[in-house]
Amino acid sequence: MSLEGLLPFHRTILEDIHDPSNSQLVLLARGLGLRKIVCTLMQIYDQSTNLVLLVNASSEEEAAIGEELGIMGCRKPGLRTVSYEMGKQDRWVILFVSHVQHQSSPTVS
Repeated sequence: MSLEGLLPFHRTILEDIHDPSNSQLVLLARGLGLRKIVCTLMQIYDQSTNLVLLVNASSEEEAAIGEELGIMGCRKPGLRTVSYEMGKQDRWVILFVSHVQHQSSPTVS
């Protein structure tokens, strides 16, 4: 995890919510570098065993976050979007099937 480019209060937020000894729900308002905090947090959890949900982002925010995650070097396929307009089967594939397949894929060194 790279904390370069983060302000001290960004680091404090990330350190507080990334404490493995507890499970927390964090609510943050827009502004003050929220996108950088979200992208860094998503980078921390960028492993095939994790499923991270980002709820209620606008299409502009989704595009910007996806671009930022690509710049940060997060794994493929990166940010995937699920919307209410998708059919049940499509949502199922994105949320569960592709996640399970990715977890069971062999690691190639």
